Amino acid sequence: MKRAITLSIGAMALAATALPSAAADLGARPITKAPIAAPIAVYNWSGCYIGLNGGGEWSHLSGTVTAGGVLTPLPFPVGGVVVNNRDNNSTSGMFGGQIGCQVQTGSWVWGIEGDLDATNAHRTFVAPGTLGFFFPGDVIDFRRRWDASVRGRVGYAWDRFMIYATGGVAFADVRARFLPIGTPFVFENDRTATGGTIGVGGEYGITDSLSLGVEYRYTQFGHDNATFGNPFGVPVAANVKLNDNQVTARLNWRFNWFGGGVASRY
Repeated sequence: MKRAITLSIGAMALAATALPSAAADLGARPITKAPIAAPIAVYNWSGCYIGLNGGGEWSHLSGTVTAGGVLTPLPFPVGGVVVNNRDNNSTSGMFGGQIGCQVQTGSWVWGIEGDLDATNAHRTFVAPGTLGFFFPGDVIDFRRRWDASVRGRVGYAWDRFMIYATGGVAFADVRARFLPIGTPFVFENDRTATGGTIGVGGEYGITDSLSLGVEYRYTQFGHDNATFGNPFGVPVAANVKLNDNQVTARLNWRFNWFGGGVASRY
C-alpha cells in the first residue's frame, strides 16, 4: 500500500515537471499567417491620346435667298419634280482625327478633346421658274469641306468599358455659290460657321494604350448669312440654318503620361 502511494506521488511529480517544458515547446511553434490576396488589376483611363475616326453625317438645311431685297424660298428637286420648299436633307461620309487628355478619379473620367474631319456634305438648289431676279435653272449650291469641334467630356468607367457625355463648340466650313444659268460667272462666299454640339459615346480598352469606341453627336450651327455681292447690279444673299447629326467609329492611342493603362487595387 505504501509502495502504491509512493509511486502515485512520483508520477504526479514527474507530470508536473514535464508541463512547463511542453508549454515552452508549444509557444515556440511558428505562427502561420493567412496568405495575402493578389492585387486586382483595374483599367486606368488617365492619359493623353491621339486617334482616328470615320463615319457618316446627316445634315438638315433650311433657309431663304434675297435678291434686290426680295425674299425667295430656297427651291430644290423632289422625286424628279422641281418644287419650292424651305427644308432639305443631305448625307455624307466623314473621316478625320482627334486629340485629347483625360484623368480618372474613382470610376469617373474627366477630359477635353478636339477633332477635325473632312466631309463632302452638299446640296444644290435650282430655281424652278422665274422668281423675281432668278431665272429657271439658276443654281445656288452649298458645300461643307470640313467640320471641327472643341469639347469637354465626362465619363463613367467599369474597368475597360466607359460611357461618356460630351459637349462644346463646333465649327464648319460652309461654301456657298451662285451660278446664273447661261453665264460663265460663279459668285462665291466662303465662311466658317460656329455652333454648339452635344453627344454621347462608349469606349472599350483593347490594350493598356489602345481603345475602340463609337460616338453620336448633334450639332446646331444656327443661322448663317452668305452674301454673293452684286451680280448684274443686284445684291444677292442667302440666310441658312444648318443642323447636323454625326455617328463615328473612333480608335485612340493613349500615351499613359499620367499613369494610364492597368493599375493595381487591393
